[in-house]
Amino acid sequence: EDLIRNMDFLQKSCSVLRFSEEKEMNAKSSSKYREFILYTTVGVSATAINWITYSVLVAFVPMIIANAMSWAITVIYTFVTNKIYVFHSLSFERKIVCKELITFLASRGITGVLEVVAQPQLYAMGMDQPLFGVEGLEAKITVCVILSIINYISTKLFVFRENDTKTMESI
Repeated sequence: EDLIRNMDFLQKSCSVLRFSEEKEMNAKSSSKYREFILYTTVGVSATAINWITYSVLVAFVPMIIANAMSWAITVIYTFVTNKIYVFHSLSFERKIVCKELITFLASRGITGVLEVVAQPQLYAMGMDQPLFGVEGLEAKITVCVILSIINYISTKLFVFRENDTKTMESI
């Protein structure tokens, strides 16, 4: 009889542990989706800023200058929004912000060069149909999708790493 009670107790304990583990896994999974959804939302708004800025500037300056200027404006916006809203790096200590900013700028600098070089190359290779009356937008959209994936990975792995920054939960 004691053996049966002990087995019942063990079985119930295992069920509770499994439920607890599943709950923890769901919370982690939900958190990862939330981060990705926030990153995508910020990315869409940053893309809109980039395209609108580009669309206005390309009417007044050469394509490469319009592209570089729209990229610079977008990088400033994405650093601030990713730091605060997506990756919850809420430390504003000078040392931490400088490290994050330098790493972010280096990462975005690499993809920025790729954007400035690749967009005119794709345009020259035949992606030259204007979209919505904007010259080079087809090539710009293609490059944007590829670089968005690269930017997410580099930002998550190198810029706002969890062990380097304070998160919402720790404050």
